[in-house]
This record gives sequence, structure tokens and C-alpha cells, in this order.
Amino acid sequence: MRGLKKFLSSDWAVAIFLFILAVVVRAIPQIKAGIWPIGYDTFNTYAAELSSYNGPLINFLKTANILYLFFLPFKAAGADPNWIIKIFGPIIYGGLIVSFYFFARRFLKFSILKSFLLVVLTTFQLAALRLSWDLYRNELALIFLFWGLIYLPKIGQVKNLILFSLFVALVTLSNQLVTVLLLVILLTFTGYYFYKKKWEELISIMIVLVVMAILFTIVISSSGQVLYDPHVFFTSEKNYFWRYFYQYDIDIPYKTLKEIIFALFWLLYGFLVPLAVFGLWSLRKNLTLWVITLFLIFGTFSSLIFSGSGLIVWERWLFMLVFPLAIYAVEGAFQIGKWFSNIKQWSSRFSGVALAVAIGFWTVYFGWFVYRAAPFLTADYQQAKPPLSNDELNSYFPRTMVHSSLGIWLIPNTVKAVEWLNEHAQPGSVILIDNRYRGIMLTHFDIDDRYIITNPWAETIQSSTLEAAKKTNYWPIYLIWNITRSVDGFDRIYNFGDRGIYQALPGFREQ
Repeated sequence: MRGLKKFLSSDWAVAIFLFILAVVVRAIPQIKAGIWPIGYDTFNTYAAELSSYNGPLINFLKTANILYLFFLPFKAAGADPNWIIKIFGPIIYGGLIVSFYFFARRFLKFSILKSFLLVVLTTFQLAALRLSWDLYRNELALIFLFWGLIYLPKIGQVKNLILFSLFVALVTLSNQLVTVLLLVILLTFTGYYFYKKKWEELISIMIVLVVMAILFTIVISSSGQVLYDPHVFFTSEKNYFWRYFYQYDIDIPYKTLKEIIFALFWLLYGFLVPLAVFGLWSLRKNLTLWVITLFLIFGTFSSLIFSGSGLIVWERWLFMLVFPLAIYAVEGAFQIGKWFSNIKQWSSRFSGVALAVAIGFWTVYFGWFVYRAAPFLTADYQQAKPPLSNDELNSYFPRTMVHSSLGIWLIPNTVKAVEWLNEHAQPGSVILIDNRYRGIMLTHFDIDDRYIITNPWAETIQSSTLEAAKKTNYWPIYLIWNITRSVDGFDRIYNFGDRGIYQALPGFREQ
């Protein structure tokens, strides 16, 4: 009995509860979506690659995709890739929440209560839920990052050096964005240890940097490699001017970009920032938190700082900002509570009232975030309402988690179209598809000696896609598209609901 009581008051008991909570919360939209995965990358990258890739496993490491090593045993056992991706979503979210809890306990030295409140608050944040929606590699790297940072303060010890190096390697082989964030942390501490003349720590962190540099060089050199079947060709119009920098103003006016970034920042963090200001001062001496916060803010707003060009995928840096801001917000709330408790007359005469106020505050505060998260977790796409239903914001943040790259309600007819092509498309033919259909295509189509060309994510067939098809020797050329929009040079030969199958006319290449 004593052992059970001790366990129930331990970190692991709390962690188990938090894991179950996160899994249950994250499972809600999965259940609502039925048999289909939710998300963009989940559908079009993870499930598609898991279905079609047959190359050497080392490529999963070289391309920072060790996530697939968790999937492969289930695929080998015969599990459907869509179901593998679907089931892993809640599990990875639970793992992220648990790692964040232990980061708060062992790195930040928060109490069990403070850590518990922090992690429950984070679990229901829109930004954290958005990360869990389809950014599995990002989540996995953050899991390793939080665990690894626990060993950073005493990196001069051999045991901590080995463990930290291991987690650094795992981060580097999981996701490039989190690796860049970790690299900034390591470079900052290199300078800090040099300035403080902490030579043991400096040597240790330089060893870690060498390990990271070797692995990251391999990852960067392999970043152009895709893990699909070689019969799949991609066409795109990218605005990268270096590997991690992007010219946003080519696609979107600077003024519109600024409005979207600030609107999304306010939507996600408007109710965290006021408390976070108090917590920021209290935790001002924590160098690691400062580096994480400032760099994530830089990644979010760099495209505005540099007049339309900045770090790639600004929204992903914004989503990761949820972790430091939640830390600062909870710390701020505790500091305000501590300030009230230090008022002697208040604390001595009204201790019961003070406790009631504290409970009331946390109940209302948590209730507000649960209230905001509920429609994001449960609403159908067509039923979603503002502020989540916003055409400009929805290019970067979905209006509901019960959604995929294509739209749950459109999947059945698209699957029928793909299966029809799988049965009727001739050997040597090529099928043009939009990137939104990629997951369905590669999980329901036997490529064999047939080919697939993807169209960049767009509401129209791009000229680059048509030109790529014209330059091939493949024939006939098919296209899956919306029946409400005709396509020059193609004739619709079949349709399932609003999903049409088109075939290129004989003079297509001469157009």
C-alpha cells in the first residue's frame, strides 16, 4: 500500500496520466474522421512514402526520417499505412506531452503541481494541437530535444555528455527545423562557456557540435532525395534563395503576409502573452529559454524583418513557440499568486479565500482554452466558424483537425477514381495529380510501369505540370481533377461524384 501511495505521488504516475490525457484529446479528431488519417503531411507524405518506398533503410536516416523506423515493424506485419499513421498521431502527441513534463521537472526544476498545470495547459493549446495534426517529425524531434536538454546543464560530466550527444543525434536525424533550433542553442552555449572560461563544458559541447555537424551535413546533402517510388515525379515552383530561406513576397504581398502573421500570432497566443510577460522576468536568467524563445520569434517574424524574405515555413516556428510561452505564462501566474500570498494581512486572514481564488482562476483559465480547442478538435470542415474559419489563415492553420489535404468528404470519390485508373490505365501511361491527391494515389494505385506527375498545390493545373507531361514519352496521359473546371487539351472520360478522370487529346503535345 505504501509503495502504491509513493508511486501515485511520483513523476511517473503524473506522466502516465498526462500521456493518457494527451492521447485521448488527440484521438478525438481521429475518431471523428473515421477510417481516414487527418492532416496534410500525414496523408501525402508519411502514408504515401510508407506505401511506395522500397529502397535501403539507411535513406530514412540520411533524410532525417527516423520516424519511419517506428512505422516499419507494423508495415512488415501487414498493417495498412493509413491506419499506422492514424494510430501513431495520438501516441506521438502523448510522448511529446510527457517529455515536456519531464523537461519542466528536471530542467526548469518546477514543482509537480506547476509542471502538471503547465503541461495540461499546453495539451489544449491550438498551436500544440496543430503540431500534432500532421507534423510528426517535428514532434518527434521536440521529444528528443526536451529529453536532451535535461543533460545540458552538467554536460561536463561524461554520463551527461554521452546522453546529450545521443539525443542531439536523434534530433538531427528526426527533423531539420528542430535541429537548427538546437544548433543555435549549442552555439550560444559555446560562446557562454568560452566567456565564463568553463573549459570542461566547452570541450564537451564542441564534441557534441562535431557529432551534429557530421550528421547534419549528411542530412542536408540528402535533403533533395524523396522516399517515394522512382516512377513519381514532382513539379514545383519554389521560391527558395537558400536552403532555409524563402521569398514569401513572390507569392503574397508583404502587407497581407504581415496581417496574416500577426492575426495568427494573436489567435494562438493572445491569452498567454499577458501572463508570459510576468513569467519572462522571473525566468530571465534561464539562458536556454531565452535562446529558444528569441529564435522562434525570429523564425516567425523574419520575413517581416527582411521585407518579405525569411526563414522557411514561418508558421512552424510560430507553432513551436507555444512551449516557451506556456512556460512563461504558468510561471507568471504563479508569481502573481506568490505576490498576493506575501501580503500578510491577506494570507493570514483570508487563506481559504486565497485558495478559492487560485482554484477559480485555474478553472476559468483552463476552461477558456478547452472551450477554444473543442471546435478545433471536433468540428466538420463545412461547419467550422470564425475565427478558425478564415480563408487567409487557413492556408497556414486549418479550420478544424477533422480535415485532410483533400477534405474528408471528398476522399471516397477520389479513391474510386484512383481505383478505376488502377484497373484501366494502360502500361506506360502517366497520371497527373494535384499534390492533395498524392496520399490517396500512392496508397491505392499499383504503379508498376506506369508513372505519376504531381501538380504543385493549386486550384488550377500549373503550366509546369503540363510541360513536364508533354516532354515525356508516356501515353496516354490521364488527369484526376474537379469536374466543375474544364482543362484545355483534356476530355473527361469518367467521373465519380465531383471527381473527374480526364484523358489528354491526341494533339495535346502540340498545344
